[in-house]
Amino acid sequence: MKRIAGFIALVCLFVTSGAALAEPGKKAPRGLNADAAAELSVQGVDKYLGAFTPVASQDVGDGWTKHTFDPDGGNGPLCIAGTPYSVFTRQGNPSKLLVFEQGGGACWQDFYNCNVLAEAQEPPTARAGIWDFDSKDNPFADHSIVYMPYCDGSVFAGDNDVFDPAFGAAIGVPAAVVRFHRGLRNQSAGMDVAKAMFPHARRITLAGSSAGGVGAAGFAPFLVRFLFGNEIKLTVVNDAGPVTVNLDAVNDIQARAADWAFGQFFPLSCTGCDDQGQALTALIKWRLDNDSTVREAFYETDGDLTNRFFLGLLGDPAGFRELVVTEHGLINAAHPDRYKRFIVSGDTSHTALQTPLFYSQDANGVLLNEWIDDFLVPRPFWADIVEDPAP
Repeated sequence: MKRIAGFIALVCLFVTSGAALAEPGKKAPRGLNADAAAELSVQGVDKYLGAFTPVASQDVGDGWTKHTFDPDGGNGPLCIAGTPYSVFTRQGNPSKLLVFEQGGGACWQDFYNCNVLAEAQEPPTARAGIWDFDSKDNPFADHSIVYMPYCDGSVFAGDNDVFDPAFGAAIGVPAAVVRFHRGLRNQSAGMDVAKAMFPHARRITLAGSSAGGVGAAGFAPFLVRFLFGNEIKLTVVNDAGPVTVNLDAVNDIQARAADWAFGQFFPLSCTGCDDQGQALTALIKWRLDNDSTVREAFYETDGDLTNRFFLGLLGDPAGFRELVVTEHGLINAAHPDRYKRFIVSGDTSHTALQTPLFYSQDANGVLLNEWIDDFLVPRPFWADIVEDPAP
C-alpha cells in the first residue's frame, strides 16, 4: 500500500512540475515525462532515495566536508568489501551544482580491477583540471560540488551481493568473502546529500571519469529528476566512461549482468536495454527520447588503453574506435542538438577532466575546456567533433 501511495505521489509531482504529457495543440512538457518517471519508479530506480542519512559530517579542509553513512549492519551504503561509504561537499554558487562521480575500474567474477575503499578516493588535492578553482578557464570554478568516491565495483549501477571467497584473496583481505555491489544505493545516498546541502540548485551538471562517467550517464540523471524536478537545467558530462560493450566478450558480459544485477532497473519500454547487449547506450537514447531538456556530452580518445583493456580490445584499436564512434554516433544521430561527442584520434590517454589535459586537449583545433563551456551555456556553435583516424 505504501508503494502504491508513493507511486501516485510521484506521478502527481511530475504532473505539477510540468512533466505531464502535453495536450493536443499545447507546448510539449519540459524534462522527464510522467509516463517515463512512473516506469522508472516501478522498476525501482528511485527505491533508495530518502533511505539513508549521513551519521557524521566532518570538515576535512580546503573547503570540503565529509559525510559518512552508517553501514546499518550491511544494509546501508557500502564499499565492495563491506567498509563504510562517504561523500564530500564543497560550497560554491548555490544555484550551480557539479555532482562528480569518481572512477576506479570494475570488478566481477574472476576479474578484480576496481578501487575497494572510499578512503582511497578523498577529494583531489592537486589543483588540476576541473579541480583548479582559481583558473579563469575552468567553467566549474564557481560551482558547489558533491563529490562521490567510487568503491562499489559496479560503475554506480549494481544492487547485488555476491559470495566470492576468491575476491578476498585477490585483494589481500581473506575475510572479504562477499562482494557488495551497492552502486545504486551509494549513488542515491550521495544524491540525497546533494538535495539536502544544495536545495536551491538551478543548474546541475552530472560528471564522472571512467567508471564514474558510466555512473553519471546511467541512472544518475533520473535520480536528479526525482529529487530536483524538471525545472532545473540538467547536463551530463561523460569523461571516457565505457558505456559501450564489446559483444564478443560474452563471458564478461554475462558475469557483469549476473553479479551487478543492474538489468532489473531498466524501463520496460526501452527495447534496447538488454543487459547482454548495448544496454547503456540504449538507456541514454531512451532518456533523451523521454526527457525533453537533458543535454549530454561525451569525451574519449580513440586509442584509450584503459578502456580497451576493460572491453577486451587491447589488441584491436581499430575495433575500439569503430565501436565507440558507431554506438555514440547512433545517439547523436537521434538527438543531434542534445548529444555530442568530442573524440580525439591518435591518442591512447584515458580521461581528461581531472588532469591538465582538460585545458590542452584539442580535437580539430577546439580545446576541450572551451567545448565543455560551450556545452554548458549552451552556445549555438557547440559542435559534435569526431577527428578522422590518425595515420
